[in-house]
Amino acid sequence: MLKENKIISVLTIENSSLAIDLAKCLSDSGIRNLEITLRTKEAKKAIELILGTNLDFNIGIGTVLTLDDLKFAKDIGADFALSPCTDIELIKESFKIDFNFIPGVSTSSDINTAIKLGCKVLKLFPTIQLGGLSYFKSIYSPYKSSELNFIALGGINDKNANDFIKNEHFIGVGASWIASKKLIKNKDWKEISRRAKLILEL
Repeated sequence: MLKENKIISVLTIENSSLAIDLAKCLSDSGIRNLEITLRTKEAKKAIELILGTNLDFNIGIGTVLTLDDLKFAKDIGADFALSPCTDIELIKESFKIDFNFIPGVSTSSDINTAIKLGCKVLKLFPTIQLGGLSYFKSIYSPYKSSELNFIALGGINDKNANDFIKNEHFIGVGASWIASKKLIKNKDWKEISRRAKLILEL
């Protein structure tokens, strides 16, 4: 599902006019996987602009909370979509429209629900705030035979990413730390590039 490596740069873009420069910075720094969240009024325009660059990205749409969000992600040509929660309606609809949708889980109950609905990839969120890898192991232990794959998101940075990069159960590690809202707002492409290269080298 992801290109080249496990790293996903999670972007919350408040000013769509910065989207193309941000995308070029990340691409030049080696980032291939993006999650662009739908948390701002400018998000959809930013997604459209980045998709229009033809840069070699694998693009996911994040913070998908409604059926309209899911439809938007598919119609605009995103590669996948993610939600912070285990929404049964969204999961069922994603199968109907044949679109890669990754629901969020934070408990054993969430994992159980997702398995019953046929999900194969889940988003552990918020990973660090929940308790990190030790917490994940405690809730996933009963389901090891299910051979699920996970993406870790929430509180990931250069200090803790390696735990999940090296773990066999995680196919992706997402970090808003690479290009935080403040760095994007300040057009600090140099620092964004430094952080991208740093986490890619872990």
